[in-house]
Amino acid sequence: MNGSVENARLKFSVVMPVHNEERNLRFSLPSLFNLGPDEVVFVLDNCTDGSRQLIEHYVKEINYSGNIKFLRVQSIPKDWNYRVAYLFRLGYRAVRNDAILTTAADIIMDQDVRKYIEEFGKNNVKIVSFGLKPYPLDRVYFARKLISVILPRSTFSGVFLFSRKAWLENEKEEDAKKVYRAQDTLMFRSIRRRYPARHYWTKSLHLRSRTNESNYYYTRGQVSYQVTKRSSLFVFLSSIVYLHPKMFVGYRHAKQMKIKRVSL
Repeated sequence: MNGSVENARLKFSVVMPVHNEERNLRFSLPSLFNLGPDEVVFVLDNCTDGSRQLIEHYVKEINYSGNIKFLRVQSIPKDWNYRVAYLFRLGYRAVRNDAILTTAADIIMDQDVRKYIEEFGKNNVKIVSFGLKPYPLDRVYFARKLISVILPRSTFSGVFLFSRKAWLENEKEEDAKKVYRAQDTLMFRSIRRRYPARHYWTKSLHLRSRTNESNYYYTRGQVSYQVTKRSSLFVFLSSIVYLHPKMFVGYRHAKQMKIKRVSL
């Protein structure tokens, strides 16, 4: 497709924060532009390497006819707890299309995602997430797939396609400012309250492997308290399924510290 949007049934924008990702962009850019976006917004977060130059060279090489936008960020407002939450939302406000695909520089997109993009909006669905495979595979991936069978409504991924209008209608900015992690989960739950949502497992690859499972599950526990507002019993049972008690520890610590919860 070489970045052409001629055959796309839906015009969509992509938002991708980038922080010194020159190495990963060599792998992720081809898969992204082959999906046929009408626009790509790169949020350059204190980039000091050749990320922008590589992007500019690539879009010129493929003769991309859509819109490319670069947003440079050095610091974020003090009332935002989570930098990533701010970066993404800055990008969302800068796009020209209602349909927005979020991704990251270390993700190689499965081309089967195109068929879901083309179907977006049917049955009033306003947000669709795409499951990822970590590279290399780890036990977190298999545990999440198991959970998705048991609790399909709770399954979500940080790579997703959504309606900008539905986002602006449903997510409260004060909630986005509160979160310390899981800004994507906040959006998913905000939109899902009013509109149907979908999740599809894909072969998209996440190139940045998890280096510390304990920290990962500890953070998930905190998110379970602040964002998803799970019960103690639910998180305890989840920590058993995931074979990681750190998840329950993170939940308990967040509760003890009385971290401000979102309003959902």
